[in-house]
Amino acid sequence: METAEALWRLLKASQIPPGSEAGRKLTGYLALLEKWNARINLTSSTDWRVIGPMFQEGIWAGKLYPAGVFSHLDIGSGAGFPALLLKILNPHVELEMIESREKKSHFLETVAHQLGLVGVKVHSVRLSDYLRDCDSAVQWDCISWKAIKLSAEDLLQLHAHGRQSTQYWMFHGLEPAWEATREVQQRFALARKEKVPGMNEWNLSVYRAL
Repeated sequence: METAEALWRLLKASQIPPGSEAGRKLTGYLALLEKWNARINLTSSTDWRVIGPMFQEGIWAGKLYPAGVFSHLDIGSGAGFPALLLKILNPHVELEMIESREKKSHFLETVAHQLGLVGVKVHSVRLSDYLRDCDSAVQWDCISWKAIKLSAEDLLQLHAHGRQSTQYWMFHGLEPAWEATREVQQRFALARKEKVPGMNEWNLSVYRAL
């Protein structure tokens, strides 16, 4: 099955009209991913068997967004899964992405520009360096990361940039993707844990700050 046709079917099954603004931008994102992946290694393959579950994950997660999220920091954004999909489905959200690999950060900037995604910033820097130079007054409503393990030091700094209502979205496999020291555990509480549909042994754990 062609990837464009497979995405069309996923959109229909997810009650997203393919001709809607979100549908067109998701289709545009797929086209850019296929084009760029021929030049740089964004994903291991653009075969739908590989990227289809990533689209399904992003669309599923986008429907979990609480109404009060207006600012989102995504860490280790890579090819944009799921951060760009979350932005497309929630266009009012101001999205910042941390991606230290220059080629991938350039891809993310290109996608945001060509799809007309307003309120997107890409920081081509390591998280620790970004947090070190970040204004202490900056806060986010949602902070997410996927397939990377955050250090206790980074987590404590992220805690300082959250509100009481801030949600911390950890996409992970069997093991939690953070350094869960006692100090970290004293500052975060698990609010919910969901199995990601279509991705074997993959989970979304949502934490809140204490």
